[in-house]
Amino acid sequence: MSCRFILLTNNPRYKGRADLPVRFVDGAGKDVIAAGRDLIHKGWVLQNHPLYGNFRPHQQPFRTLLLKKDEKSGFDEYGLNLIEEAGLVYANDPHPLTPAQTPPRMLADCSEIDFELMKETLLKNDLIR
Repeated sequence: MSCRFILLTNNPRYKGRADLPVRFVDGAGKDVIAAGRDLIHKGWVLQNHPLYGNFRPHQQPFRTLLLKKDEKSGFDEYGLNLIEEAGLVYANDPHPLTPAQTPPRMLADCSEIDFELMKETLLKNDLIR
């Protein structure tokens, strides 16, 4: 069975990682959510909750999603529902935090938190050791 993964992120911590299938999204968390929704519509399956860590858009500028596609994947209706709900959370937050407006002293911490929260998903899918 052939399967492949894609890691959608706006977190610069993942840039240049040759060991991970990274697609960098230049923008805010809502842009990562939108890109993930588009891939789900193309047959990809969401591997993590889009609002992992219970961070709201005004608390965390980075968002990372892991999606998987294999020969046996059907349409991911559950993942689509999750990501559409996440999109509504972003749309309803009056002050979402973006990487560009995050104070520099917070950027490194937010980046590390996002990375650590994704670590279990990456381990579970054998993408890191």
